Amino acid sequence: NDFIFPAMSANGVMHPGQPISHDTIQKWINESTASAGILGNFSTHCFHHGGTQYSFMFAPMGQQWTLAKVWWWGGWAEGKHI
Repeated sequence: NDFIFPAMSANGVMHPGQPISHDTIQKWINESTASAGILGNFSTHCFHHGGTQYSFMFAPMGQQWTLAKVWWWGGWAEGKHI
């Protein structure tokens, strides 16, 4: 139960054993995109397995992922569920 972004109360006290709520993350995404002038609806799904398309298609030669690794990372490989 060691979270990268633990929950934080309104007075700034961190709670390392508790994750940030989905609603809080969604609020931050909405505020960030609106502040940046980015139109559209974005969700946590956009970040769930981020970087996969880059790693498969655009990473420098020798660093690109195989399709098998993409399947594994996405939880689509047989017997693998993230």
